[in-house]
Amino acid sequence: MKKINLNKSYKAAVYLRLSKEDEDLLSNMDKLESNSIANQKALILKELESMPDVTLYDIYIDDGFTGLNFERPEFRRMRNDIYEGKVNMIIVKDLSRLGRDYIESGRYIRRIFPALNVRFVSVLDRFDSLTATQSDLNLLIPVKNFVNDSYSRDISDKVRSHQEVMREKGLYVGAYVAYGYKKVEGNKNFIEPDEYSADIVKRIFAWKLEGKNAEGIADKLNQLGVIAPSEYKRLMGVNYKSGFQKKSKAQWSAVTITRILKNRIYIGVLEQGKRKKVNYKLDKTVDKPKSEWSVIENNHEAIISKTDFENVARLLCIDTRKAPKEENLYLFSGLLFCGECGRSMVRRALNRKKGVTVYYICSTYNKGTGCSRHSVLEADIEKIVLNAIRHHIEHIQEMDQILELIRSREVQGKDIIANDKEILEKYDELNQCRKMEVALHRDLLEGVISEEEYIQFTQRYADKAKVIEVAITALKKECERVFLNGLATNDRMKYFLEHKNIEKLDRNIVLSLIEKVIIHEEARIEIVFKYEDEYKAAVRIAKSFSETFHKEVLDYGKISK
Repeated sequence: MKKINLNKSYKAAVYLRLSKEDEDLLSNMDKLESNSIANQKALILKELESMPDVTLYDIYIDDGFTGLNFERPEFRRMRNDIYEGKVNMIIVKDLSRLGRDYIESGRYIRRIFPALNVRFVSVLDRFDSLTATQSDLNLLIPVKNFVNDSYSRDISDKVRSHQEVMREKGLYVGAYVAYGYKKVEGNKNFIEPDEYSADIVKRIFAWKLEGKNAEGIADKLNQLGVIAPSEYKRLMGVNYKSGFQKKSKAQWSAVTITRILKNRIYIGVLEQGKRKKVNYKLDKTVDKPKSEWSVIENNHEAIISKTDFENVARLLCIDTRKAPKEENLYLFSGLLFCGECGRSMVRRALNRKKGVTVYYICSTYNKGTGCSRHSVLEADIEKIVLNAIRHHIEHIQEMDQILELIRSREVQGKDIIANDKEILEKYDELNQCRKMEVALHRDLLEGVISEEEYIQFTQRYADKAKVIEVAITALKKECERVFLNGLATNDRMKYFLEHKNIEKLDRNIVLSLIEKVIIHEEARIEIVFKYEDEYKAAVRIAKSFSETFHKEVLDYGKISK
């Protein structure tokens, strides 16, 4: 290569650019190679050999930046050098390297550069503003820039389409993965738990289930010196000697904790495509409707169980107020409701000589706006709930044994459906709708009702029939699922059986097994257990096929003091 003469009248800025879109989508490797930073540099330096009046001042490289945005870091640095008089010439491989927005590119070439006495050269376009004709400026440049702009729009459409296809396949397309996960080595479109951060996520959920609020969890993590997500992303790839660090630049916050607790990625659900660009020229994005999200269930290895996630979600929604000096929530916080007004119960503590007496009263009554006291001792609630849980677990075991007995007699799922009382009742309702439709048609023919009335009434019964059909389908599926799989193998009901030897209540157990506790007058307590649909289906099956079925099983969930 010939040595470039340094005694020249022009001080040139060599500008090189390669966008991420080019890298991701150009399937033609020859084209990709030709656009590479190294190739651009070599081409331009060779061109400078034939320009004895030009001195190379500096090379400016924007690698991985779109041509639609002119606020690129190196382009800004070059622009500042022009304003300071350090550069009076710009040379690029082709017009597309300068930018792909034809309006903005045209503004720089036709107005800004000439106003600043800057010579502009595009090697492959054979354009040099020093020798360019008016025809070049009025025709060549606008046409070239428009083609580049159109190419960018086409690239944007291809990127969006390509990403949509990948999302539907359950492939990860984001630049960064959520805290707790990492991209699989050798395949950036698959994710897996990251040992260090996944352990922290598990602790966060466990602390929340114990009753700690988001702020308290954040404080605890900061005290322990746990690396915050933003800092951890920056340090990804570093080998950690321990899970905790004594000092950390970034800090955990309640907002970060809440965001983690709400993210369904931790139960194996991949949610992508939540936002979209306003248009291909702007970086601004807007939220998409939830119905347009790409959602793939059971996409990757879960860090948190669905049961724990659901319980945490409940905690984030219900009233979880705690005493000012208490670190954790009370055992029944957010779970007790008045049987008359439906409002929450509030906890009160009364200091007496024998000690502190804790009880609950209706929040409406407490505010003095109506209802009645509905007072009940906390200790009594604990005893009743504990006994109710034990009793309910026994019933679940009984139901599963009955289901196993029924299956052992080679009863088929179709027989279950044929004998299910609730399904049969729904079929009766559906038949009544069909009979009414026939009767309406007869009344129309006989002139009893008008055509307008016929249409109105027929539509009403047709809508009712659709609702009934949906209910029948749901009941059939529930019956078949419970019959075929039993209760002991059901993930939700299995959680009950895991606590069959329960001796004492804790916050996590209460949240996992109980939907709510309703306090009626005279301290009568009604307990609504979680996952009632599965249990009800088992009861219906047993009632239909077992002559020895015990009636008290039907009265589940309602325990009176």
